[in-house]
Amino acid sequence: MTNTKALLVAQFLRERAWWRLDSAGASPLHVGRSVVSLLDAAAYLQDVPDRDPHIRALEAAGWFRGGVFVPGPAGAAIIREWQLADTATAGPVELLAALAEAAMMEAARADAGLAPPRHGFPAPRAPEGAPRVPPPMPKRSMASFN
Repeated sequence: MTNTKALLVAQFLRERAWWRLDSAGASPLHVGRSVVSLLDAAAYLQDVPDRDPHIRALEAAGWFRGGVFVPGPAGAAIIREWQLADTATAGPVELLAALAEAAMMEAARADAGLAPPRHGFPAPRAPEGAPRVPPPMPKRSMASFN
């Protein structure tokens, strides 16, 4: 059983946990929960094989480059915000599943020729036949607001 890719994800999660410890912003309780959750996920990944469907989804989306795990914008946002809520909401399996889902969504958007969503969160779906990018807002002068 090989788990090289899972170990790369685990390494990334450990690095993000250390980053979280060094970052200001969230409350100490939230930071602690996030750090423990990321480290727990890193430990869980030690036994996840590369043939795991979630790992394969990350690989198919191109999130492994040059022997390093490099999540796309949605994956980075998921990891950055993981377990910063008032109560724990999910475990390592759910984190891996969320990353795989984000990877598949980003890959599908790239295949369709769409830009990645801003801020790493999925963009809302446009109705069938709607333009891909909304037209720019018309410029108004300050006189039009009076």
